[in-house]
Amino acid sequence: MAVHNVATVSQWPRLARWLATWWGPYQAEGARDLRIDFLRGFAVLAMVVDHVGGRSWLYAITGGNRFYTSAAEAFIFISGLLVGIVYGRIVQRDGFAAGMRRALERAGVLYLLTIGVTLPLIVVSELLELPWATGVSLAEPFRLLVDVLSLHRTYYLIDVMVLYTLLLAIAPGALWLLAHGRTRLLLAATWGLWLTYQLIPDQAEIPWTIDGNYLFHFAAWQVFFFTAMAIGYHRDRVAAWFPPAVQRRLLVLTAVGFVGLIVLYRMGNAVWQWLAIENPALLDPDHVLALVFGKGDVRPGRVVASAIVFGFFWLLTTWAWRPLSRALGWLLIPLGQHALYAYTAHIVLVVLLALALKPFPPIPREARWTNTLLQLGSLLVIWWLVRRRLFFPRPEARVRWALIPLLLALAVLLVLPPPPQATEASAEATGAVSQRQRANVFGTPVPRGQRVGAAPPQLQDAPPLPEPRRPGGVRLAGTNDLPEYVGPIQGRFLEQHFYSRSLGQDMLYYVYLPPDYEQARRAYPVLYLLHGASGAPEEWAAVGFIDQLDRAIVAREIEPFIVVMPDGYYGLWVNHAWDGPRWGDYVTFDLVNHVDSTYRTLRRPYRRAVGGLSVGATGALVQAFTYPEVFGIVGAHMPTPREDDGEIPFLGTGEEFNARDPIYLARTRPDLDQLLIWIDVPEDDGWYPRALALHAALLERDIPHEWHVWPGEHSLEYITAHVPDYLRFYGHALNRR
Repeated sequence: MAVHNVATVSQWPRLARWLATWWGPYQAEGARDLRIDFLRGFAVLAMVVDHVGGRSWLYAITGGNRFYTSAAEAFIFISGLLVGIVYGRIVQRDGFAAGMRRALERAGVLYLLTIGVTLPLIVVSELLELPWATGVSLAEPFRLLVDVLSLHRTYYLIDVMVLYTLLLAIAPGALWLLAHGRTRLLLAATWGLWLTYQLIPDQAEIPWTIDGNYLFHFAAWQVFFFTAMAIGYHRDRVAAWFPPAVQRRLLVLTAVGFVGLIVLYRMGNAVWQWLAIENPALLDPDHVLALVFGKGDVRPGRVVASAIVFGFFWLLTTWAWRPLSRALGWLLIPLGQHALYAYTAHIVLVVLLALALKPFPPIPREARWTNTLLQLGSLLVIWWLVRRRLFFPRPEARVRWALIPLLLALAVLLVLPPPPQATEASAEATGAVSQRQRANVFGTPVPRGQRVGAAPPQLQDAPPLPEPRRPGGVRLAGTNDLPEYVGPIQGRFLEQHFYSRSLGQDMLYYVYLPPDYEQARRAYPVLYLLHGASGAPEEWAAVGFIDQLDRAIVAREIEPFIVVMPDGYYGLWVNHAWDGPRWGDYVTFDLVNHVDSTYRTLRRPYRRAVGGLSVGATGALVQAFTYPEVFGIVGAHMPTPREDDGEIPFLGTGEEFNARDPIYLARTRPDLDQLLIWIDVPEDDGWYPRALALHAALLERDIPHEWHVWPGEHSLEYITAHVPDYLRFYGHALNRR
């Protein structure tokens, strides 16, 4: 036994020596700090993973762009840190003029690269209708060119490059302050601008409004860049504030904070819902989340989360450098050292993948392994390009390389067809001005003595059409006659009419146009909202949908989309049996074609949604299940799927009824797996068993859908309580990339 103990003790020196060779802190090897390259490479990796494909297993390490901080914050922060370090050294060695000249040269090259990538990406994406196309008009090539050249127009994946270009252009001014000992003034200005944007964002939108930029607002995001720039410039002084003993304590504290953020994130909305219940003044969970951790506005919670996460990773990289560099350095360090090249290559790769996959059905949202393989393959391709230095611009040829995509885009713009002549109707539609009215309280057009969706006496037989009107084409005198339903919004709420061939008469509808509809020369996704059986077109406005949507768009919590609310009378939103009135065709074909020809809309199924409440929810399901090539998104809010009992004659029986039954359609219709489907039902709803049967029918065929059962009964109060949930669903679905 004693011999065994001696042998065991003798192993400890070997173990200690092995640990010393395997585990060790960072030690500088030359002028370049490889920790910065390592972390910047991880930011590039996260951007590639978040932009290629969809949900994957790699989201566990990147956050899927849904965590309380993201790779974009890391990229901007590290870029500012490098500017402070690199150009600070040049200033200290060669003088301020040399540092400023080098910084401006870098900004110029980045500017050429940005516009050179933006133009071809816009042209290819819009002409070929790639998944992220936003309907940017190509009808005025010269105007588009001027917008891009002046940085008044950006695009998907380019917005962060525009932000970086603007930051670099202003960096010489910050460099001057740092070189002349005005660091406190720089920090006061950058944090003061950030705070101003938090309080009065409209007045702090500098340097100008950029079309297509819904996320990277300069006044908010500059706080990461210039704070990091000051840290980088005074790197040695800052390092002296944190000796090794302090660093170890901070590593533990930031690790605890990081774990806390992960736990909070994994708990979902439960915490925010509890806060909203305890504090009704906080409105809704999504509002609380956006108020605390909003990304576009860089809310205070996001700043704190970024400081915790960045601090943790920096300290972890410092004290565990050997194992981390051995395991991942081969991949991350090259990506970080050539981050701009890697990011540009990833944009090209995203486009090529979209073109290659375009002929095939969309990858199911649940195909995590497929997305994971796509992302890993993309990372390896970009790493290989970096290592092989293919198409690598030499320093003396960077300007020429940056001009190549610009020249290609100019050639495409020159051969684009001339713009179509605007019709009188479309000119009136886009030029109509409504008088926004103030509302004291929300009202409802639904008779108080009757619940939404209850069948009125008229439904016992086929109801007559509304009183016929003379077919007069499109009437476009935009008005706002609903002051009690729509408050002081920044968008426009119009009452319109159009002629329906399916019904043979003019029909009324309301349309909401986003706040930037007149200024932004782009097209928008469209949401069609259907009312209940005893409701009216303004029913969705009555529950606050328009007001809350307008606020969310203005607050940049949701990307803008158009909302259309038609009049369905008592037709139940389906074609009536035995050649009766065609209320389904009226919406799916007449109204959709009218809206697409009158307003600037995105006309792909995945940019067009139909939703409804009660009977409107059932009608929305029938239309989307029957015509998935028209509606790619459907939301059913407390639906009322009826049984084949003959109580409503115009629904028919047997095969006639099946064609109007969403449960039967869910069991039989093809291509439903291409739809984004949302269903929610109150737990005390009399229609709950039938809604559950619909849910079961979709499960039997493994058709993906969101299913929610919430407290409440079949009433407008239930719908009103969940408007924020619906906004989140439609906002994400209509603008998904």
